[in-house]
Amino acid sequence: MSENLTLKLSRVVKTSRQSAFAAWTKPEALMTWFAPGPMVPVTATVDLREEGAFRLAMAGPSPRTGAEMNIVFTGTYQKIVPDKLLCFSCEVEGDPGAPTLVTVEFTDAESGTEIALTHERIPNADLLNRNRLGWGGMLEKLAGLCAEREVLATPECGD
Repeated sequence: MSENLTLKLSRVVKTSRQSAFAAWTKPEALMTWFAPGPMVPVTATVDLREEGAFRLAMAGPSPRTGAEMNIVFTGTYQKIVPDKLLCFSCEVEGDPGAPTLVTVEFTDAESGTEIALTHERIPNADLLNRNRLGWGGMLEKLAGLCAEREVLATPECGD
């Protein structure tokens, strides 16, 4: 039975909205952070236009169980407002479940950019908790990358 649950997370990162948006939309930037915990990005393909597709693969030990795993996320961009909003369908390659919907909003914050993520249509509590751990870990990794680059005075996160 599908419960149609929603997950909401937000994180302030020390970078501009433009750079935060680029971190989510440029393959070379996604390859620096888009995997939770000890997992690492393997490939990132992005066709950044409405109805354009993306494919993001990651591999390594699961942050939850420690078991080695390979995960491939695919989806289609539903709505794009540069430097403000991304909305996309999302599914795990090979998973028989229906696609979920992810919305990422970028707003100015006192010390950078607030990234607010809403993940809808999650079918059960177990997947909700796994997504909370996964998205939370990835937002943490992105925030750390942005803070590190600020300290080192290197280009911003998505640049």
